[in-house]
Amino acid sequence: MKKLLLISTLVIFALLLTSCWPGSIPLVPKTLLIDNTHSSSGGGITRIVQAFQARGYSVFYSSVVGFNPQEYGAVLISAPEVAYTNTEKSKLGNLLSLGGKIILLSEWYSYYNSAPLNAITSYLGVNISFNNNLILDNVNNYKSRTDWVTTTKFEAHTLSAGMNKIVFFATSTLNAGANTSIVARAEATSYTPAGISPEFSEASSVESGVQSQGFSSQDVIISVPLVVAARAGSGKVVALGDSDIFSGEGSLPGAYIDQLDNLRLLQNIINW
Repeated sequence: MKKLLLISTLVIFALLLTSCWPGSIPLVPKTLLIDNTHSSSGGGITRIVQAFQARGYSVFYSSVVGFNPQEYGAVLISAPEVAYTNTEKSKLGNLLSLGGKIILLSEWYSYYNSAPLNAITSYLGVNISFNNNLILDNVNNYKSRTDWVTTTKFEAHTLSAGMNKIVFFATSTLNAGANTSIVARAEATSYTPAGISPEFSEASSVESGVQSQGFSSQDVIISVPLVVAARAGSGKVVALGDSDIFSGEGSLPGAYIDQLDNLRLLQNIINW
């Protein structure tokens, strides 16, 4: 009996070490790499750093340690202005294969063009893309700003746990294809102003926008996603159209991240 117990213990230990236990995923370190070499990360990033550190993460900047995301547990990419090379995108793919997490934040057009982010998701085979547009809402907004849209439209997902309402401080919409999960979508009162970007300016053109990224229209969920998540191999990808939603700065009493349930959303992303 003792021999059988010893053998069972050794087998379980070996399975845990090799990550072969049913339902297990590869283990990655509790480290975050913030990419500030393809874009500038100002003081607004401070609260993101603090949120990760509060959960035991060590945080590094690519401008100091280089862009090697496969060596970390998670990478934050916020509105990059410089295109990623295939080698860099391959490193992001390696991070996902190890069970890591990629957080992608975009911005509204014409302030920002989402091409660098769409090139990443296309290379990685993740059916998420960012539209070059701006969403407005005359009803569901914050502080009477039509470009500060709010939503209570959450789908059942780990990322939406405990959420009631979040606010975006000028955001683009996203496209969600096969094997993705829409976490939050725009309210029915939202709209995109004409003339911002002809190819992606209207919610009704979501399908054509996804097709231009190489997705099949049969795989597309026609809606107006604002937060989308996907599992890619052993890893995870989270995409949002606003880089200010978690900012530690802002033109309000209190930081943008402290408005409504924005901080809770970031905490859910870290815990996922």
